This record gives sequence, C-alpha cells and structure tokens, in this order.
Amino acid sequence: MKDQPRMKTMKVTLALASALITILPLNASAQEDLQTQQVREIIGKLHVSGITEEALANQSIKQMVEGLKDPYTVFFSQEEYGQFSSSLENNYVGMGARIGIDDKGVYLSEVFAGSSAESAGLQRDDYVRAVDGAPASTTSIDEVRNKIVGVAGTKVNVTVQRGDKELTVEITRKGINVPEVYSKSFTNGVGYIQITDFSSDADEDFGKQLTDLQANGLKSLILDVRNNPGGLVDTAQNIAKHFVKEGVLIHTRDRNGVDDPVLITGGTELSIPVYILANEYSASASEVLSGALQDYNVAKVIGMQTYGKGSVQQLYQLDKDSALKVTVEEYLTPNKRKVNKVGITPDIKVDGTSAQLITALQTVGITDINVEISKHKVTYNGVEIGSGFGNFHENGKLYASTRGLAALVGASITWNEATRTVDISDTKGTHAIPVEADKLIIENGTSYVNVDLFDDYFPQLQVKDQGENVSIRAVKGN
Repeated sequence: MKDQPRMKTMKVTLALASALITILPLNASAQEDLQTQQVREIIGKLHVSGITEEALANQSIKQMVEGLKDPYTVFFSQEEYGQFSSSLENNYVGMGARIGIDDKGVYLSEVFAGSSAESAGLQRDDYVRAVDGAPASTTSIDEVRNKIVGVAGTKVNVTVQRGDKELTVEITRKGINVPEVYSKSFTNGVGYIQITDFSSDADEDFGKQLTDLQANGLKSLILDVRNNPGGLVDTAQNIAKHFVKEGVLIHTRDRNGVDDPVLITGGTELSIPVYILANEYSASASEVLSGALQDYNVAKVIGMQTYGKGSVQQLYQLDKDSALKVTVEEYLTPNKRKVNKVGITPDIKVDGTSAQLITALQTVGITDINVEISKHKVTYNGVEIGSGFGNFHENGKLYASTRGLAALVGASITWNEATRTVDISDTKGTHAIPVEADKLIIENGTSYVNVDLFDDYFPQLQVKDQGENVSIRAVKGN
C-alpha cells in the first residue's frame, strides 16, 4: 500500500467484529454473508462521515466502500490483507536489492546487507538483463520486479551486465526487511536521517541511528521525510519521544466530535537545532511528526506544503481472513491546526529536491557545498544522499537544475509569466533567463539552465564537466 498514505492501524479480533454483528436484524443476517454484515456495521458505527447502517442497507461491500468516496477506507481480501500486513512490517520476499531504471535499463541501486543478492555476488550498478533466461524489460521496473519476487525458498536465475561482461547467478528467494531509515554524517556535527516509511520497526531503527550520531558529536539534525507516504502513528509517536518530553502528538476527532488525543509520554529533549525536509508527497504519519515538532518549536520545516492526509484509520479483521481499513477520525496538530486537505506549511518554502537539501545544509551552517554527480550517485560534500541534482547534456552543453544552482549561490528564483523568463536574484541584482534552446530548457515543469550561462552570471560557481561525472561547487553569497 505504499502508493497510498497510511495512518494508525488497529487490529481487532474476529471475535469482536462478530460480536458487533449480533445486533443486526435477523432478516439481514439471513440474507447476507457475514463479511457484508461486518462491513456494514463497522462503517455504520465508526466511519468519520457519520453514515448510518440504515443508509447502507441492501448494498454490497463494493457499493458501501465506493459510496463513501473515501480513498483510505479499503476492503482487503485474504490475499490483499496478507500483502498489506507485510507492507506494514516492510517485509518482502525476493533477492534483497532495490532497483532503479535509466536509459540503459533496470539496474541495482542498492544491495541489502545479508541478502541473497549479496551472497550471490551481485553489486550496485549491475544491469538486469535476463530472469530465468527470459530477456528483462529495459523500460519497466515492475515487469522486472515481478519476475524476481516469488515464494520464499524458491530459486531464480538472474543475469546481470557488469561493464562489458555478463554474469548469471542463482538466487534463493527469502524474506527481506527493507531498510526504511538511513543516517549520514556531515562535518561540524551535522547529522542527516531519512525515514522512507513509518513501518513497525522504523522507530527502533531511528533510535539506534540517532544514538550513533550522538556518539559522534551530533550538533544539529536534518530529518528527511520527503516522499514518505506515512505508516503507523505509533511509530511516529515513538520517534517524537526523542524530541518532546510530554504532550499531545495529535488531537483526534471522531464522527461525534469527540477528541481522543494521542499522547507523548516519557520522552526526552534533543536540545539541538532540527530541520525537517518535507514535500508535497510527505503524507500521513510524516505530517503527524512534522506538525508536532513544528508546534512544539523543536524543529523547522523546509520544503513544500505537504500532502494533507489528516485522517486516521483502524484495521478490522473480518470473516474469511479478510479485513476492512476504515477511516474513523480526523486528526489535528497539537495546536489544533487542520491537516486534512491542507497539509503542513513549511517554515522555509523551497521547491526542488536538490535545492531543499542544499538549503537545509546552508541553514545548519554548511555554506561551502560541493555536489559530485555520476550516473547513479550524487554526493554533497562527499556524503551520498538519495536526492538527485537534475542534470543532462544536450548539444554538447551541460544543463542543470536551475533551482539547485540558485540554492548553491544563495539566490532566489521566480518564474515571470509575462516575459517567459526564469528570474534569478541575489543582492547584486536580477538575471532574467529566457526559455531558449541554448539557455533554458523546461521539462515536466522543471527548468534546467545552461551551466556555462549561469556561471557567467555567478562566477563563484566552480564546475568540472567530465561527461557522466560532474562536479559543481559554490559558497553561498560569495
């Protein structure tokens, strides 16, 4: 369910769900299967909209769920429920590698420690060329993934290209717990932690990695929840305990307007500057954590307005090992700010993946930033971060993210619709760059500027262009 933001889940036993059903009229029980009765009663008693069981009479499960027009209330079959439960645990069965795609095909972007892929000798940047002898797609990650994943204990032959050689290895599929917390250290005690998913063990991983950073002299922290669709509110609650001693994590409002707040207890204070990176794809538990730390003035949010998924779901197990995830509450931040369909407003608004990270680094005091870009890797001052910079070559010229370059030199950027130019401003003035083939290219709403032209305007930019390997450095304001 990673394609949908998720929130608090609560497994309720079949016995309780069945007990609710016993109050249904006998004629309904006689005409409908138990699953349909259970779904009707749960929605009719708990859904935040306040819809009644009577209004759902004579409807199928599909009709009841679709009629709510609530994308977060979902009925799971037995198979779908198993997949959803695995996603909450962040467990999958496969070879143990993360894959990406570029113009040459599908490649391994990360090989997990202790995985079958690692044991078989597969390496980062290997291109997948065949699975069990059948050519692998060069245009679809899903097609390649679906051929590799399977039943635990079964075997699959994977052929990869490494440089000019091809290598075929036999891999035994096994369960994998995909990492969801990554930490890095910059100079001057600046720590970075990325949370990709609020799964059931992300809070434990966060605590361990935060402790490691503190042991190395942590003085400020960048917490990255960009593109994080959410997960378990309990996980967000446990992570919040590292920043807030006591208080409300979220206020909740059910169909009757009753507030049953989720509390933070037994926490600690980090007492260092904290900056949260968030964007329009940060949702659910990402917004719970960001909103709470923002309200308690322990963190500033850098990035864009978040997704705006301010509802709470509970998960009920039903007859035939199926389940219903139902929206039971709306939540508000500790200061009772609305989140649903609104999102969290950043303290420092910055658009663009690279610009957001660069701004965060500059805000914590790292003003001299060197970005090294290779085909599948980007480092900021020698530290690899999953944030790409955005660059390409066209007609022998290097183009790079206008927002990223502007952030490096400490300039602001605006779009001038009247003149169809990107205006880049600093204390010395404004440079208007027109949308022209040799100056500025716009693709999918993102602008890329000719780096040579940008360098003419901002000579503090130092660029080394070696084809696939590019280095761009600048000191903010110099």
